[in-house]
Amino acid sequence: IYGNNTRNCAINGRQVPGTSEISCTLISHFGDFNGPIALVDLAKGRFNPASAASITPEVKYNYDRGWPRRECFRDPVPVARDYFLVSHAPGDRFGLYVIDRYGNREILYLDPAIGSMCPELLRRVRRPPTLTAVQRPENNENLGQFLLADVYEGLGANVERGSVKYIRVCQEVKAELVRLPNGEYRNDHRPFMDYYATPVHKVRGPHGWPTYEAKASLGIAPVADDGSANFLAPAGKVLYFQALDGQFNEIQRMRSVLQLQPGEKRGCIGCHEDRTLAPGTSRRPLAMLREAQKLDPPPWGAVPFSYEKVVQPVFNAKCIRCHNARHKRKINLTGTLDTDRVPASYRTLIARGLVHYFNMAYGLPHTKAKPLTFGTVKSKLIAVLEAGHNKVKLTPGEMRRIKCWIDLNCPLWPDYIFRGDRPAQSQKLTRKP
Repeated sequence: IYGNNTRNCAINGRQVPGTSEISCTLISHFGDFNGPIALVDLAKGRFNPASAASITPEVKYNYDRGWPRRECFRDPVPVARDYFLVSHAPGDRFGLYVIDRYGNREILYLDPAIGSMCPELLRRVRRPPTLTAVQRPENNENLGQFLLADVYEGLGANVERGSVKYIRVCQEVKAELVRLPNGEYRNDHRPFMDYYATPVHKVRGPHGWPTYEAKASLGIAPVADDGSANFLAPAGKVLYFQALDGQFNEIQRMRSVLQLQPGEKRGCIGCHEDRTLAPGTSRRPLAMLREAQKLDPPPWGAVPFSYEKVVQPVFNAKCIRCHNARHKRKINLTGTLDTDRVPASYRTLIARGLVHYFNMAYGLPHTKAKPLTFGTVKSKLIAVLEAGHNKVKLTPGEMRRIKCWIDLNCPLWPDYIFRGDRPAQSQKLTRKP
């Protein structure tokens, strides 16, 4: 319906019989599934936040990271147009109730000792259709296939046809579970921001927070002349895509994610196209006339991105002779770590706004990103380097490293190690760009 740019979240949606409405619970971003019960009327617009109306107005929205534990609702199940089974906590535990859209409620069951949740109707239901099983690849490769019909569909008039040359496949890297000596897994990460892949509570700039998630560039796939692409991507990973020009500048970014199962085939019509569009039938995309392409991995490897291993060596080779701790304008591009474990160059670029990125701070309103308005193409650092700063010339490979880092939203570390356990002084990096 709508989402990714609203302060509250909607959960457990179900169609209300005989209406264009969906029942749901409005919850906080970090919270449990507790809150007011709402009806979302699709007839008022699928992208209209005003289409959601609470039918339990005595329970207020909670936008914070907490959630209500009493005098709240959850788990709505439509019974008829006007009636809903719900879980309701009048005190310190939940019971089962029936409510109507007019604010009335009737208790069905409230145990004196334990809570009761997740009601379901005991009734005959139609068996769901059986879907065709996905055939796993014969060679056991852990890959799926993605088909893109026309990348220019949805990019708008400001992006010329022929300018998109590659699709970069990116990964949001997961945090691994930590096994404790007693065999259990760590479930408390306080202070949790010290486990971020970038310590955004210690380094930020005029553009806000860079990403606090670890990222990886898994590789690029070519875009055909008609804007189509056909490529294989790893299964079981959290993926998103970027449209790149011939110099590896990001034109547009996918800001949601997807996953593939082994052997699964998925496709889309375009890039940020209208979701109500259907695929065209007048032509067959050129990329579908050939076998799906394997991704071309970046020179530094299809691994979680490490700023200190991929980007810092470029500055060491080309910049730090002048841009060090003695630079008169304090533009220090050395890899020296400060007391926060942050390299001097990273802090300089972020804190002084020399690179552009999406602000990942909590609680911000977001809108659909317009192409060519963020990242590499809006970064002062790239403009200075491409203009030939003091006769310093970076190789295409070196520029690609810096551009990829910026367009991954400037991650620092490739993992989620506790910040206090990271090296307190610079390590000698032998990997050359």
